[in-house]
Amino acid sequence: MNELKTLYRHALHYLGGRVVLMMLGFISFPVFTRVFSVAEYGAMSLVLKVILLLTVVGKFGLQNSVQRLYAEDGASADKQVGRRYYSTLFFGAGSIGAVVTVAFLIAMFFLPASLMDANLRYLFLWAGVLILIRSVQPTAIGFLRAEGKTKTYNAVEIFVRAATVLVACSLLLLWKKSLTVFFGVTVAVEALGILSLMFYFYRRGLLEWRAVDWQYFSKAAWFAFPLIGYELATVILDSGDRLLVQHYLGAQPLGYYSAAYNVSTYVEESLMMPINLALFPIYMKLWVEKGKEQTQAFLSRSLNNFLALAVAVTCVVLLTSRDVIVVLASRKFQEAHRLLPVLVIGLLVYAIHIFLNAALLIHKKTGTMTALVVYACVVNVLLNIVLVPRIGLQGAAIATLISYLLLVLLMGRVSFRLMPLQLSYSGFAWNVVAASVTYFLLRSIELRSALLSAAVKSLSAMIVYSLLVCLLNPVVRRQVWNQIAKAKSAKAKESSPEAARSELAVN
Repeated sequence: MNELKTLYRHALHYLGGRVVLMMLGFISFPVFTRVFSVAEYGAMSLVLKVILLLTVVGKFGLQNSVQRLYAEDGASADKQVGRRYYSTLFFGAGSIGAVVTVAFLIAMFFLPASLMDANLRYLFLWAGVLILIRSVQPTAIGFLRAEGKTKTYNAVEIFVRAATVLVACSLLLLWKKSLTVFFGVTVAVEALGILSLMFYFYRRGLLEWRAVDWQYFSKAAWFAFPLIGYELATVILDSGDRLLVQHYLGAQPLGYYSAAYNVSTYVEESLMMPINLALFPIYMKLWVEKGKEQTQAFLSRSLNNFLALAVAVTCVVLLTSRDVIVVLASRKFQEAHRLLPVLVIGLLVYAIHIFLNAALLIHKKTGTMTALVVYACVVNVLLNIVLVPRIGLQGAAIATLISYLLLVLLMGRVSFRLMPLQLSYSGFAWNVVAASVTYFLLRSIELRSALLSAAVKSLSAMIVYSLLVCLLNPVVRRQVWNQIAKAKSAKAKESSPEAARSELAVN
């Protein structure tokens, strides 16, 4: 029980950190979309996504080795063993990140001018240093996670993000509105964060170049290497469409698409991140203590409840997409609102995988997980190649929706063989009916202020949808009546002793 309490406490700490990081994103996103032109915002998004893709190669999955080897070596009472663990993984990650960074910068420098715009090439050269920094960062901060120092972990992440947002926004608003300023600040702040962590572990006597053991590094890399495929495929599935939109349509449409995708990601993460952090420890506890049937029942109820919430969110997005884009990104990105419903639905479909992953993680089918993501990734790229030149940005959004739907269907097929979940198809259908009625009742509401309009329509939609679901969905209606009956029963039990005492007093 002590271990479970520790697990829940740590999960709560990480959840708090995620919430703060998302709030910082809500602060920076409106500033960046107003400071930069649509084309500049698209270029910024493209550079960051390419850097992310190369960072996956640079970090080589060693952040997973940090967690896997800590109990054996990092926590060892032998200081030499601990020093070898910290030094080898830190400097090993730095060595691979440096190789990938140098190779990328050389490739960018000698790339023919016909293949890339000069301004975009300059941004890639300027931001390329982030590959090295972000290759080392997951390993360095992973040490804190392995040690159970969740508060320090959150403090480092929040400080780096907050400092980047504060300094970048200040310089962009008060000095120069330039992508060079943004990337310069990002490089400087994140480099300072890594140097601070390096100094912290050095002061503890854990980092020393002479303690690096390359044979031990090969052991860690051998464990981490298979997981690169899963992470790389996931990043391509999420980000590959940016490169194809840039190639086929150019920077301006890419800016619209990036803004809509970022807003959709905020919506998805606000639902998926808290559930994902809380779900894993609970179903693992059920699996160990109560077995398969109880775990299935819990996951089935959780998935059905999530689907009801996802339908509600989709209804809200359909009603408020234009207002939300105007509020968060400004009116110059207003054209992107047409993409928002399709992208949000696609990302909410993708969020279902956290329930389907449970059986695969319990039965250690990580190779299967990688293969399924690769299949979806290939389909996404092919659909973008076919649809984007023909129907534009909607083609990219549709490709995202179809590829995520395919991933969930394939994962569900495999997962249900191991541990089938009970879905309430009739309940889901009634939820969709409730959402449709809500949409048609509220779609005519239009207020002068985009912020007020979004707030009023969102709140009204959630209230109307909830009432309709309670009336139409037989599963929810039964649950509501059961809760009312339990409340009445509990109240009766509380009042009965008092009644007995009063009767005795009278007698």
